[in-house]
Amino acid sequence: MNAPDHSGEHLLDGTIDPPVTVEGTLDSARLYRDQVMSIMPGLLVHRGEDILHCNEGLAHLLGYLAPDDVLVLPSVMRLVPDDALFSERQAYDQCLSGLTRADVRRTKRRRADNSVQWFDQVLEPIDWGGKPAVMEMLAQVRPHIGFTELPHQWQRLQAAIDAMPNGVLMLDREGRMEGLNSELLRLWDYPPGLFPPGTPMDVMLRYNHQRGDYGDCTEDDKISEIRKLFQVKGVINSERRVPSGRVLDIRTAPRADGGIVVTHVDITERKRIEDELREAKERAESILEELRDTQQQLIVQEKMASLGQLTAGIAHELKNPLNFVNNFAELTSELLDELLSLLGPLDNRLDQDAQAEAKDLVSSLHSNLRKIADHGRRADNIVKSMLAHSRGGGGEWQRTDVNPLVEEALALAYHAVRAQDREFNTSFIRHYDPNVGEVKIVPPDISRVLVNLFTNSFYAVRKRQQAEADPNYHPTLTIATSDCGDKIEIRVRDNGVGMSQAVIAKLFTPFFTTKPTGEGTGLGLSLSYDIVVHQHRGRFDVASVENDHAEFTITLPRAIPAVSLGERRKP
Repeated sequence: MNAPDHSGEHLLDGTIDPPVTVEGTLDSARLYRDQVMSIMPGLLVHRGEDILHCNEGLAHLLGYLAPDDVLVLPSVMRLVPDDALFSERQAYDQCLSGLTRADVRRTKRRRADNSVQWFDQVLEPIDWGGKPAVMEMLAQVRPHIGFTELPHQWQRLQAAIDAMPNGVLMLDREGRMEGLNSELLRLWDYPPGLFPPGTPMDVMLRYNHQRGDYGDCTEDDKISEIRKLFQVKGVINSERRVPSGRVLDIRTAPRADGGIVVTHVDITERKRIEDELREAKERAESILEELRDTQQQLIVQEKMASLGQLTAGIAHELKNPLNFVNNFAELTSELLDELLSLLGPLDNRLDQDAQAEAKDLVSSLHSNLRKIADHGRRADNIVKSMLAHSRGGGGEWQRTDVNPLVEEALALAYHAVRAQDREFNTSFIRHYDPNVGEVKIVPPDISRVLVNLFTNSFYAVRKRQQAEADPNYHPTLTIATSDCGDKIEIRVRDNGVGMSQAVIAKLFTPFFTTKPTGEGTGLGLSLSYDIVVHQHRGRFDVASVENDHAEFTITLPRAIPAVSLGERRKP
């Protein structure tokens, strides 16, 4: 059983025994409260910002002639100095919510002449007119009995440090408290009378630990750590957030007699400004980065727009002569057939060598005309692709179910390939995520992208099949869709010839193709990239290993911003 703590009681010689335990300090604070309550003359009742009642005693304490002069104030916060607004609002809100505090608070109030004076304060929640209100009682600061017994010069020193704007704590060489000021009590939210002169510093640290200031750390370890910091000149715990929510800059200064003066500077406002400046700096850097990205997008957009205009102009100029070439090739073939039918009766007049030579010439003419027509059609397809690449998308944005769109594009591409090569077959592995659902896209454009990817994959697996002639090789195409929250993914993977990193680096460059002449225009993937990245603000990623696989990943956001500087170029 613990022995009773008699610290804080008067001794026969008239001195006071300072408390040596936390319980003793609490008894000291309760004794001080009883003394304050016995002389408490000032009474103020308020709710929110409104002052509801004021008695004569409080009006006179604050330098007003009558209670009516206080009642006409626009707000109860008019009585609170600026540097105390934060803590007073917090205390009022807690009291209004029904929380009571058994001890006294040391606080500052603005008087009628705008001077600031320290007071002892007690707050209690009450019922006023059927609604909760705050009853605030103020009394002039009552010197603790321990301070009254100090020599006169120490009393003057106490009055001096009480007038300082920063919190001050003075310790002797043994770490006992010699004095502290009202600002320190306010900053740390200590009850007045809690730590009379002679109180060991360990008692204050244990009090802080028991009310939860130091978290879950061990009490003795924390006290030992802080005592060591007290011996370091200049700083104890440079920046500390105290229970009231304030941030303090705590510094130590050794005295010549071996004692220590600890100052506490309220830097809450400075930290707030620093945080705002840091956030503003981060926002400015973010905006600058966005501006740089936007600038780059505008440069690329301008270049692509110029290229598109140039491409469209060239394509239109080529379109007319290509039409003449194709049309006259067909017409010439028809005229040649008519000429041969007219010359048919004359064959009997030619000898066998002349007939053979005439047939060879006619065959050569037919072959040349077919080649002209084939290459004319290929050139016409290139021109059409160039026009599509320069024109961009013009379809409407619609909410579209992705999985059926992918399946439809797969069927379309497969049937198109099968129409050209009846012997071609491949296996399909489908992994459609049912959670993908609908996405707002331009369906024809995304379908065009998918058809292009599927066609390229069919070409890759067919090329590997022909090159290896391995009976164990089975062309396979894997198609998968995935729900990724605010975006969706479409993956197309084939086990074809694959690509090197050098090819991947140029893959989306207009007119770049790995296909032989006559089999590709080099505009399919470039156009697909334009649709996915610029039009739909998505991603188009490629991964590949030569003679193993190639995988294309399309990432589309579910929500497209209405306006974007990176929007796909318009004609």
